[in-house]
Amino acid sequence: MKMLFNKKLRRYLLLLVVITVAVIEIPIVAVGYLTRPVPSDTIIVLGAKLIGTQPSTMLRLRLDEAIDLYNHGYAPTIIVSGAQGQDEITSEAEVMHAYLVAKGIPADKVFIENQSYNTYQNLLNSKKIMHEHGLRRAIIVSNASHIRRSLVLAQQLGIEASGAPAPMADSAYLTTKQYAREGAAMLSLLIFNK
Repeated sequence: MKMLFNKKLRRYLLLLVVITVAVIEIPIVAVGYLTRPVPSDTIIVLGAKLIGTQPSTMLRLRLDEAIDLYNHGYAPTIIVSGAQGQDEITSEAEVMHAYLVAKGIPADKVFIENQSYNTYQNLLNSKKIMHEHGLRRAIIVSNASHIRRSLVLAQQLGIEASGAPAPMADSAYLTTKQYAREGAAMLSLLIFNK
């Protein structure tokens, strides 16, 4: 009898885990692939890991998306946001700025926000830059797995924003890791509201 109860309990727990994952992950995937940018005043590019003084694959994909948006007239300015991590030799924002300028974006059209260590800080500090420059509406650029949480945080902070999902890395391992990480972060956001 006890073994039968344990078996049923395990089934219920597994079902609970599957439902929780589905409820959290399906909207992350859907928003990441269905969201489209709206012409705005600025493009906010959220930081990601550096490889030395170069953007990682995920960050390069974000930057290339921002370049495409800028070149197609979606916004006249770009905010690059990201501090210097403990294992980084410079700030993410400085590397992002250099990358964009090397790709032909005018330096004076790229604002640097280099004090942020997480998505909430990225958006809060970018909002301050928007306010300083009279920018009211933003397009948030991040990888597809990160767009839903970014838009939820932007809404909480009172930023009028649309999203522009950059592609995910061409790696099943990295993509799975990013979606799992975002699922945990989104669950935390829903529970703790930050």
